[in-house]
Amino acid sequence: MKLIKISLTLLTLFACASCQNRKTETTDPFTRQEYWNRQAIEDILPNWTSHVIDSANGSFYTTLDVNWKPDHDTVRFPSMIARHLFSYSVGYMFSGDEQYMVMAKKMKDYLLQYAWDKEYGGWFDALSPDGQVLRPTKSTFVQLYVITGLTLYYVVTHDHEVRGFIDKSNDLLEEKVWDRENGGYFDNLNQDWTLQNDAKTISAQLAPSSGYLLYLYLATRENKYLKQSERILDTIMEKMVDPETGWVLEAFDKKLNYQPGKGDETEINIGHNIEVAWTLLRLYMINQREDYLAQAKTLADRLHQYGFDSTKGVWYATIGNQQSEKHSNFTYWWIQAYGHMFDLCLARLYPDGGYVATFSKGAAFWDAAFLDKKRGDTYLGVTLNGDVTDDHKANQFKASYHNMEHCMLNSLYLSCWINKEPVTLHFKITNSTEGEILYPLPVEMLYATVKNVTINNELYSDGSTSADFVKLPALREGKVSITLSPE
Repeated sequence: MKLIKISLTLLTLFACASCQNRKTETTDPFTRQEYWNRQAIEDILPNWTSHVIDSANGSFYTTLDVNWKPDHDTVRFPSMIARHLFSYSVGYMFSGDEQYMVMAKKMKDYLLQYAWDKEYGGWFDALSPDGQVLRPTKSTFVQLYVITGLTLYYVVTHDHEVRGFIDKSNDLLEEKVWDRENGGYFDNLNQDWTLQNDAKTISAQLAPSSGYLLYLYLATRENKYLKQSERILDTIMEKMVDPETGWVLEAFDKKLNYQPGKGDETEINIGHNIEVAWTLLRLYMINQREDYLAQAKTLADRLHQYGFDSTKGVWYATIGNQQSEKHSNFTYWWIQAYGHMFDLCLARLYPDGGYVATFSKGAAFWDAAFLDKKRGDTYLGVTLNGDVTDDHKANQFKASYHNMEHCMLNSLYLSCWINKEPVTLHFKITNSTEGEILYPLPVEMLYATVKNVTINNELYSDGSTSADFVKLPALREGKVSITLSPE
């Protein structure tokens, strides 16, 4: 293994030369990865960095109004702090800027010190601003999103301690929360992992796969994460879909009998239906299961027919089950974001299906209606005409996570699948053993070729040729940059 010194000037020239060798050119800004990179690094993260830190308590605000002021902020939700951990890990992956890793480490350390239950394992639902336990319960939502944040941190750092917490947490979900008799994860647990009630929701089933299992599989290629994700999606498709209408439903009892909302004429959550179809597509790209592709395409066609306004480029929040033409007059930021990532996956598998144009139409609505171009980041909710309905920057369910994942995946999908351009990603390896494998690309494309690697600004070769991974040397706090070329 050999390290060769190379100047930053040469690396810059290499990157510029790569930019000039593009296979696809377009004047549409939304189909250029630069638009999404800039949004992540200029419009989203700097505002969170300026406003999310609670200096008095050494923690992080989780409720902020439109002007980034704490809004009745008396609770710290580990799930939301972990969502920021995801975002700052992405920020470092895209930029190599040390400030993002500093923030990510602070958030990781906070979670491990205060949010982990040292008696029973798992993550507390809520803490006080000074780190005291307010709610020792274990809602599945919190468990899943703490693991999600830790997972992207692991992808970027290969921190072995963090990997241990990820696996311990996921093992607890499998042992204590998954219903082996009926299928599905329960929603609400006591501190000691006994059930509070037997309710199950689609959200608790989706978040493991879309949130962290696929990222873990891509980073490790360990089959257990793939099989777990497949078991979850099989359960959803077999037991949580209305057999008459084909829509994915929301709330269920222990035996996965549907529990309809009272008096709700538009009970179908478009975001969750997109998330199911998107996850099926992602799994198909890995396992080539034709039933997943068929199920995803059937759902995709119905989603575009009933859940999307093609004239405005907006995804509805909800529609009717029996009367699919009924829909809400508003939507949420995360639903619009999921629609974009979903369309780009469809565009990869169906390049003549017009999905890039649909993506671009939706991105134009995102740019015009959701981006807060005065104060940064996005609004929580808007009407179908683009009027703001909820302008909070942060609450128990909104952090930087959805926006940063949106930017990351849009950029990588466009680079690798649509524009066929090289991608450079950055990693800060906390600790690695000699020969440890680093799979750098966190999207379902298993054949991108590593073209250039630097470690601590020196050119590095592990002796591999035409590989999609790097064999690391033994490192402690090593800065690794990898350029990949899509085949």
